[in-house]
Amino acid sequence: MSGRKHPKLLDMVAVIDAPADSPLEAGDVGTVVELLPPDGVEVEFLERDGRTRWVGPLDARNILVLNRERTPVS
Repeated sequence: MSGRKHPKLLDMVAVIDAPADSPLEAGDVGTVVELLPPDGVEVEFLERDGRTRWVGPLDARNILVLNRERTPVS
């Protein structure tokens, strides 16, 4: 994945390239709920009220793992 962080279970991710057969758009944010071999993940996307909007498989190359940890700046 060329310098990008590989997704882990429960990582928050953003869609880079949405599959044509999904209701997703680039920039949508979801949570990894399953790791699929070899380079896939199942991601859940929620509505604002907490209801599931879409759950489905995505190729790890089409998502970006969001950094939720603070990294000290020196």
